Amino acid sequence: MFICYTKTMAKSKKWTKKLTRWAQSNRWGLVSAALVLVLVGGVCLAWQRGMLAKFIKTPQDTANAALTSQDNTLPAWMPDTVKRWQGEITKQARQYNISPQLVAIIMTLESGGYPKAHSGVASGLMQVTDGTGREIAAKFVKPARTNYDLFDPETSIAFGAAYLAHLRDQLCVPLGNLSENECVELVAAGYNGGPGAAGNLYRGRGLEAIETLSYSRDAMNLWRERVSSSSPTYTRWFERGGKKLVEKAQTGS
Repeated sequence: MFICYTKTMAKSKKWTKKLTRWAQSNRWGLVSAALVLVLVGGVCLAWQRGMLAKFIKTPQDTANAALTSQDNTLPAWMPDTVKRWQGEITKQARQYNISPQLVAIIMTLESGGYPKAHSGVASGLMQVTDGTGREIAAKFVKPARTNYDLFDPETSIAFGAAYLAHLRDQLCVPLGNLSENECVELVAAGYNGGPGAAGNLYRGRGLEAIETLSYSRDAMNLWRERVSSSSPTYTRWFERGGKKLVEKAQTGS
């Protein structure tokens, strides 16, 4: 048995030496083979991730799809004073790649569809302020404008749609992994109180004005309820003061 073991060990050492000499003489070939295997493995992994990405939807994918969807079906509960602007809303939403449903929701909260609405600092259907209007006219509308009237319905809707698209790209896209409801809430906060208010809301600092907080929550809930036949949020908004805007829009006074 000892002799057999000794012979086996000798053969093993012999083969070990042969393998060592072969490896030494072919070390560059082994390195090349290893690099090829790593490269192929990396390509395969990247391909698998790419294929998976096509089938796995992240919250941000869903948010982007929803806020760029061109479904212009307006909610049944939305007032006729807003629905009358559906054609222009659809046109401008398509121009700036923003959801027409979101534009209509913001118009509802801002003016109730009353083109002569004026809060003292903001004007028109989308209630754009003079300062924000100048920024939108110079940076966001296509083509840029120098002469415009914020009470003009076409201008107001165009400015509102362009600004909403800008806020979506500025607030939602960089953050990533937001649901569509969270994205709508941030965009609405930015529209009402500026990007700073939206940033405070996202970071939970509680520094946003009560009006902005209420406004952004209303917008988010109206967005959730847009496919429903009725909207508790719209009813509360109407009873809190929206009724006056809608009535002015109906009478044109």
